[in-house]
Amino acid sequence: MKIQAIELEATGKPELLIVAEQLLNQLLSGYPNDNFIKSSSFHTLGNIYKLRNDLETALKYYKEAVDFEKIWPNIKTQADIDFSDLVVKMNKPEYFDLAEELMHKRLEKSLFPLEKYRGYSILAIISQSRGDNTNFERFKKLAEENASKETSGLRYHKDLGTVKKRDSWLDRILKKK
Repeated sequence: MKIQAIELEATGKPELLIVAEQLLNQLLSGYPNDNFIKSSSFHTLGNIYKLRNDLETALKYYKEAVDFEKIWPNIKTQADIDFSDLVVKMNKPEYFDLAEELMHKRLEKSLFPLEKYRGYSILAIISQSRGDNTNFERFKKLAEENASKETSGLRYHKDLGTVKKRDSWLDRILKKK
């Protein structure tokens, strides 16, 4: 059910998003003690609401996934990046400390230029909002370096995790200064 819901969400079609949401809710209520499915279900529900442009609800689901992953750190999704991305795009300073913490943790272990591009962009925007020009410039430079990388550094999957499409919103904010 989880895989089917993720595939339906990926289509972005409104009628299929309804079915994906129903599947995930059924999964969560039918298997309340299955910790393996919770984080990815919350993350996918966040994606569904983001596609519907209900950003407050998307943020709520991403936060649920993030909170769950703090308790169960061996279960990991992209919820931390999606949560932090939405926090800066919605300008939610009450979550900036959490987003900053999440991005630093993600970047410690990240191999992929795409994750680094997004993470450093988020950190740059948070730094800029705090008037920390030194870190703003440093993170902005790191974001740009990672956005420009043409390989991931992996031997057999050289372009896995590279930036194929830049986030115009992040780039616009970073170029303002």
